[in-house]
Amino acid sequence: MALDLLKKTRWLSIASMLALAAGSAAGCSSETASDSAASGDGTGSSTDDITSVDQSAVKRQSIGNCWLYATTSWLEALNKAATGAEKNTSESWLTYWHWYEQLANGRASGEVSTGGSYGTAANLIARYGVTLEKDFIKAEAEAEMSARQSSALNAVNASLKNGALKDAVQRRDKVAIRKELDKAWQLDAETTQRIDTVFGEGVDKTLDRSYTQAAPGNGFIRAQDFPARVKDTQTGQFVNGTLADAIGSGGSFGPRQGKFAFNSVSYPSDATTRRAFWKRVQKALHDEVPVLMSWKVDFNALTRESHFSYEQLQSRGPGHNGGHMTVMHDYEADVPGVGLLKAGQPATKEQMEKALADGTKIIFVRVKNSWGGIRPDRWDQAALAGYHDLDMKYLNGPIKECPGEDVPDPSACTGSTVPLWDVVLPAGY
Repeated sequence: MALDLLKKTRWLSIASMLALAAGSAAGCSSETASDSAASGDGTGSSTDDITSVDQSAVKRQSIGNCWLYATTSWLEALNKAATGAEKNTSESWLTYWHWYEQLANGRASGEVSTGGSYGTAANLIARYGVTLEKDFIKAEAEAEMSARQSSALNAVNASLKNGALKDAVQRRDKVAIRKELDKAWQLDAETTQRIDTVFGEGVDKTLDRSYTQAAPGNGFIRAQDFPARVKDTQTGQFVNGTLADAIGSGGSFGPRQGKFAFNSVSYPSDATTRRAFWKRVQKALHDEVPVLMSWKVDFNALTRESHFSYEQLQSRGPGHNGGHMTVMHDYEADVPGVGLLKAGQPATKEQMEKALADGTKIIFVRVKNSWGGIRPDRWDQAALAGYHDLDMKYLNGPIKECPGEDVPDPSACTGSTVPLWDVVLPAGY
């Protein structure tokens, strides 16, 4: 992955990811073109009382921007918990501004990157807010997968290679950049005018600087105007706060500041500290809080039952792989004094308390993914359409790291990694 995620040294190069990104995952890990034929409607409702994270509907990426799909899933769940209503916020909107910032800041002379991180997404939201899909790409208001993202990416990179953005002078002209982006995204005149009204033709206004006293209107929503359920760490009670509370403030990397701010927590290397890590995650899921999760995908580990299995990976050998981000939804565990606490089935408060014991062994975690709902080309026996179960043995690894080819040469897979990299937890956990 490029930009922010490249700094983690875990992600595929942007060239590799674009070659892989014909219908799914993340500047991030993505499927190959031959895998993208099948599609279907996904549903994102939780039915269990272990976590009961009330997710929004499953979507499917067309380019490598899983981190934005994960972040919008996360904020939609926070908003749904606060309001009881489901909103379809636009990943394309944040992608548009991610590309704009690369171009305007001179970081995309060859091609734009689709990769990023939670911190990058949080700062894009602070500057440009969120909008509903119907208020940005009207034709995709109900679509599971965005074809417009893919065509826009091709158009912008073509412009950088042989078009208006090839000229270095044009790339320093923010008005010209906006015009090329609007053309690449096929925005209608009304949408362009609304963006111009709020942000200016050359983006001389942003929501965090120019709209501190009043909402911008025109379908664009400041983070402080987007309700979100957050926990008061002093009282231990949940309150209806805002998305601004949840994202806090800070840079793309490093800690984010704020009473309610979510922050990245790296996966520890030793068993004792890992158990403490998982207790924090369990507590958040017990409280119905969505948890963002970054991890390494190897598609040779993916079973027909929608599991990422260490045993299958060992039997098949390393395959097409790369970094990914998803939203944690549920887990299954062997709990002392309880037995098997199954994902997707009711659990009592007492059982959940016992699940925090040192001796609990988590078997797998279930994540809401961004690879679409019904996918017989990849899996056909998922417990929930569009969700994946990541076996703990897989997450603990280690697994081999391979170059970005679709079918890697196993002899070239000389590196290794622990697939689970980090999670994003709320304050107080």
